Amino acid sequence: MPGDAMAAVVFDLDGVLVESEELWDEVRRGLAAEAALSWPAEATQAMQGMSTPEWSAYLTGVVGVPGRPEEVAATVVDRMVARYASGLPLLPGAVEVVERLGSRWPLGLASSSPRRLIDIVLERAGLAG
Repeated sequence: MPGDAMAAVVFDLDGVLVESEELWDEVRRGLAAEAALSWPAEATQAMQGMSTPEWSAYLTGVVGVPGRPEEVAATVVDRMVARYASGLPLLPGAVEVVERLGSRWPLGLASSSPRRLIDIVLERAGLAG
């Protein structure tokens, strides 16, 4: 709109910069399978957008993955780190868009992902600066 000045651009991480939902689902399903648990039909959709404390409590309380939520969260995040280390699932054009917009406006990142994963994505994508 004419006259309106944009002050900054804020990106989300999952689904905007990285295509990660499928990886999250694979890792969480893997934990359930290791415990010989069946995967509830609604579990994948239910956990989308949840914070780490929320989805780890869901995995232990609803799915039945053994362990305390904090331990389950640490295991899932460790496995996600390993997945990102072997191949970061950047969405096409994500880096270019961030660089182009960053040359004009201050940038921010909003995410419910653990800080450890955020840092890995930014570092491996060359966007940490």
